[in-house]
Amino acid sequence: MVTMSKRISTALVALAACSLTFTANIGPAQGGATATTAKTTTTATTGLYGAGDPTYDGVFRQSLAILGLVANDVKPNKAAITWLLKQQCANGSFQAYRPDTTKACDVSDPVNYTGPDTNSTALALTALSSVNQTASAGSAAAWLTKQQNKDGGWPWFSASPSDSSSTGLVLVAVKALKPNGSASAIVRAGKYLTSVKLSCASGGGLAFQKPGAANAQSTSQAFTGLTAGLIVGGAQTLSPNPTCGATTASNAGSYLANAIMKDGALPNSFGAGSDFSSTAFSILGFVASATGKQAVTRGTATLAANASAYGVPDGEASPGALGLLLMVSKATNAKATNFGGINLITTLQQSQQ
Repeated sequence: MVTMSKRISTALVALAACSLTFTANIGPAQGGATATTAKTTTTATTGLYGAGDPTYDGVFRQSLAILGLVANDVKPNKAAITWLLKQQCANGSFQAYRPDTTKACDVSDPVNYTGPDTNSTALALTALSSVNQTASAGSAAAWLTKQQNKDGGWPWFSASPSDSSSTGLVLVAVKALKPNGSASAIVRAGKYLTSVKLSCASGGGLAFQKPGAANAQSTSQAFTGLTAGLIVGGAQTLSPNPTCGATTASNAGSYLANAIMKDGALPNSFGAGSDFSSTAFSILGFVASATGKQAVTRGTATLAANASAYGVPDGEASPGALGLLLMVSKATNAKATNFGGINLITTLQQSQQ
């Protein structure tokens, strides 16, 4: 059996390697360790960004990479899009990685964390929408619609409890495509996220699931979903950091802004160190909601200062991290060709197998 900590930690550093990124949902649900493998290109990896083992984060990192390039008006090549399209399951869903796309997808398994999951599907849908692959995106949306729980939230794997991280990622996808019936789904998801928020008196923020303490990674992804933060439209004039208030977005935004102002980045929710991926998600949410001026300035400076360690740990490109940095660079009007001394665009493109 694959343990939750193993799958999640590998998945999340896959996403952000070296910086202790998410842990329960970014490579789908949370993570923090980096995995490296031999740089061998196979039929299953042709077109994939990054040389690291894609077992736990292939679809996730490919989707973020595509979104980052598109945000900067750089068209991903055909191989990159084809790789993602071939990963789609017959029912429209996506799992973290299919080493053999001639075989049917696994059954969604919340015990062993295998098979189709909402996180991979949501990111793939958002990325495919950005490159006008509407048929495949629509199929993914149809599958996601069926996964929404009665409480309004989405689970990581089918038939498991809702969590705020997964709900946030799916909200972004739903808002990107706007399929039929999405208005009701969005309202229900908002009510679920409200149910897991902490009081302003306690500092605000959202729990991963209830009952629970505020979780920085979950709050950042939920905030991104509430604000449609991954749909990057460019820099804009921002108002000051939000004050914790009655709305879930103001509650989450205040919590995130305070954490970023304190240390320059969000803390890793599952161990020591900073979580640069969640910091990037937060910045995208702030810009999308035209708020968080001070937090965006400080957080972006931190990401730029750590761009090499985060985006190219140990000299090996981390596509998910580079994709997020590309979106941040666009959202903050920074130079993608010289962000923290790195040309994010060419570094990502040159990592493609």
